[in-house]
Parts: sequence; C-alpha cells; structure tokens
Amino acid sequence: MSGSALDRGTLRIGFQRNTPPFSYSPTAEFHPIGYSVDLAQLVLANVFRSVEMIPPVQAVEVTSSTREGLLVGGVIDMECGSTTITEERLLRNAFSRPIFRNSHRIAHRSGTNSPAPGGLRVVGIQGSTSEAALRSQSDIGFEYTFIGVPSIGAARNAFSNDQHVDAMVADEVILRSLLRGSAAAEDIRLMDVRLGEECYGFMMRHGDGALVHSVDAALDDVFASPDYLLLRKKWFHDELPGLGFGLEIDPADEMFVS
Repeated sequence: MSGSALDRGTLRIGFQRNTPPFSYSPTAEFHPIGYSVDLAQLVLANVFRSVEMIPPVQAVEVTSSTREGLLVGGVIDMECGSTTITEERLLRNAFSRPIFRNSHRIAHRSGTNSPAPGGLRVVGIQGSTSEAALRSQSDIGFEYTFIGVPSIGAARNAFSNDQHVDAMVADEVILRSLLRGSAAAEDIRLMDVRLGEECYGFMMRHGDGALVHSVDAALDDVFASPDYLLLRKKWFHDELPGLGFGLEIDPADEMFVS
C-alpha cells in the first residue's frame, strides 16, 4: 500500500469493544467511546486544523488478537486504544509518543484457596504484555497456571463465569473498570503486587511516516491544551457513560504521561 492515510478519503481507525475507559461500546451496535476515542478526535482536529475538516472516519472493531494483523493488512490505518509500546511490536509497527502509563494487576475472588499443585488458575490474553509481565515476575509469592484466551472480553467472561478460573491478569485501569462493573465486584480483590510498567500508544504502519509525524505533533499540542485536562477528568474520574460507575482516578495522577 502506497501513500499516506492522510491523503485518502476515509480514515479507518481500529477500536476495541471491551476496554473501558480507553475504548468501549456500551451498546450492542458498535459505536466506540472512551479516552482513546476522544483523544484520537482531538488529534485529528489538530492535524486537519478543525473538526469540520476531518475526513470521514470509519470505526473498525478490533481485538487484542486481530489489531496488528488488520493494521499490517491495510484494513485499518491506525489503532487507538490501549496497545502497549514494546520492542517486539516496534519491529512490526510504528507507534505515536506515549499516551498513557500503566502497570498490570491480578484480580482474584476473596477467600480463593490456591489449589495444589498448579496454584491459582489465572486467565489473561494469550501473548499479551500482561501474560509476559506475569511470567517475568520471579517473586510473585504463589504458584499459578496461566489460561490464555484471545481477548479481554473472553478473559472477563471466563473469570466471571468459569468456576475453574480463580483470577485474572490484565492492565490495571482496564481491570479496575471491568471489575467495577461486575455484579460480583464486592467479592473481588486486587493483589497488592504490580507487574511491570509500560506505556500505551497509537499504533500505525511503519510505511506511513507522514501519519506518524502528524499524530505525534498533534499529540504535543493536545497534551498542552485545556481540553486534555477535561478529557482526563471525563474518562478517569467522572461516571463512565453507559456503565453507571466512575474510576475516581485523580486527573493529576502520574499515569498520565504528558
């Protein structure tokens, strides 16, 4: 594929369905909202000089397992969600400057007894940075068996509904939001240990340098604007639209990398 996505009539952006507060769809029909969705809108308004000048944007549903393939295959031009910037991914794709700093946590049901000999049965996304962070933690303090699934939604469903799953590992903020919305939230606890610390970024193709450069320059401007402070409060402190709860995270928290 030649040329930049900036020069085509429609921008195709990948968003996830089940990763609040970054990208989620509270309705069955896919209409994503969230921090990363609004941030992408501010970035595009900056790139194209105004909201009115933004070309048509097609929101394409992606998952943790499909997003890279859809990007490399040209189905989407950019992925905006909660994708961690890693050395391995940088070999395959380009990233914007960091948009958020995060760690990984493990949620478990209170009173969970660790079965022998495999320990806690921990579900998470297969091949994810959460899995890598869990496996790299040599002094975690308990034995475990990792159960890999293809998406965060599948991990949440397994943890909520499968009696053979004791715990779930995921990015901390996404985990907090998923558990706050669970009917069984009162019986769920986060382990004290934090696994790793990494940054999210918008993911693009290596060959589209014009898009990467424009997005980075726009992020610099957006992060310095009053609109960005309001964005933090909306998605990390106030009640999340369609979900009925808020995360009540201080908008001045150090997880915001700007």
